[in-house]
This record gives sequence, C-alpha cells and structure tokens, in this order.
Amino acid sequence: MAWHRKLALIAAVLSAAGGCAAWHVRRDTAGKLPAANTMKFDQLVVYSNTALPSRHRLLEELNAQRGTVNAKLGLPASDELIHVYLFNEADDLRAYVRAHWPDFPDRRAMFIETDTRLEVYAYWGDRVAEDLRHEVAHGYLHSVVPQIALWLDEGLAEYFEVPRGGQGLNVPHVKQLSTEMADGWLPDLARLERIQSAGSMDQRDYAEAWAWAHLLLETTPERLTLLRTYLADLHSGDSREPMSSRLARVDPKASETLLHHLAGLASSLR
Repeated sequence: MAWHRKLALIAAVLSAAGGCAAWHVRRDTAGKLPAANTMKFDQLVVYSNTALPSRHRLLEELNAQRGTVNAKLGLPASDELIHVYLFNEADDLRAYVRAHWPDFPDRRAMFIETDTRLEVYAYWGDRVAEDLRHEVAHGYLHSVVPQIALWLDEGLAEYFEVPRGGQGLNVPHVKQLSTEMADGWLPDLARLERIQSAGSMDQRDYAEAWAWAHLLLETTPERLTLLRTYLADLHSGDSREPMSSRLARVDPKASETLLHHLAGLASSLR
C-alpha cells in the first residue's frame, strides 16, 4: 500500500522549513540506508547491503516493467532516475523511517516523490516482488505523469504489481469486491476522484481503484484509448475533465458495467 503522497508532503514541509540544510541533514545521516552495493539499470538505481548477481531475476523484471508500463499506457519514456533502497530486514526499514518520519505508520514498502527525486524503500521480505512491482510502478508513472490522479495512480500500481503474464488480475481484490457486491456495494468513480490523500483510502478503495483500472485496460479498445487519452492530457497538463465524466459520455452506466466485469472475473476464478 503506497503512502507516497503523504511522504512527499512531509518531505516538502521539511525542505521548506530548513531549505537545503534539511536535505543535507537527511543525506548526512543516511548511514542506515543500504549503500554497500549499487546496481544501475535503465531508469533504476538499486542500493542494497547484500551483494546481488548481475542478472538478478527480480531486478531484471522491474527494469522490464518500464517498457510494459509505457507500452500499455501509451506513455513516452522518461530518463528520470528512480532510486530503490532495499533493506535486509523489516526492522532496518522501520528504524530508518522512524528516524526521518516518526509519525509515519508501519509499511512494508513505500514510494516517495519530492521536488528533485523519486525514491522507493522496501525490504527483502516474503512479498518483496509484489511490493517492488507496485512501488516501482509508481515511480515509472510519476516520472512521466507527476500530477496523476490519486485513484488512478493507486489503481495502476495495483494492476502492475501482478506478475508478468497475469493481465493485471489482482485476485485478492476480485475476492474482496465479490464479497462487497454480495452485501450491496456499488462502485462510484466520482467518489474515488474526490479522495485527495492515500491515507484516506481504505482497502476497498484500493480494490475499487484497481477494478476501474482493470476495466479500462483489459476490456475494449475504446476504453483503453479513453485511458491513454486521459493520461496524455495529464502529461500535457490538461486534466480539467476527470475520468468519471469522460467515461460517462461513452458509458452512462459505467458502474453497472464494472459490476458485470467483476462478476465475470470472479466466475473465472471458480
């Protein structure tokens, strides 16, 4: 689960309060950051205290994810670096986060965007592949579309955290939303668009954001084009019309369409 917007805000506040000195204080006390080994890929710089093989399967997958994200979304490539810090243990990551953001909740991984850097923090846990696919996807997205809408940012990251070949099918989200549907839940994209902070999103919001992203990416060429056009507008700075309005023009019953889509996905899992 990403909390990058809150972290970016904190970083911005710290920078504003202390200017360049605050930034240097952070880097001067960064001895707890993994730094023994550095590996450079196209857009990724990976830091780890553990020596990694030059052909590391997960890191090669993360590097290839760049092309997957850009091709799927119709986005141009970026050369802005994404700095990925891999801690050996969860406690090491917690200690670093506690030292720099003491009020931040405990998370397995996170993405941070500041005015000058894109950063990912994670540790070598059982779900490190999922965590890194998710957080690095945020990095690729923000390197091209820094003003991406929160719901779409999270929905796409939930889509791209699925292993290659899975067509973004996030099974836990399908199962959760199937239960919610049985209890009368109805999707509402306009409501998701009004959420301004990742800290205000609960697990169902993340699942719904993924579901809308999956509907747009994996159903019809028209919906895929709609998403790509929206992202292109965000990239160019023209984000005045939200996706809910755009989608309503081509599908006035989009919420019902999403329910049918989820029902079909749930049926395929049985």
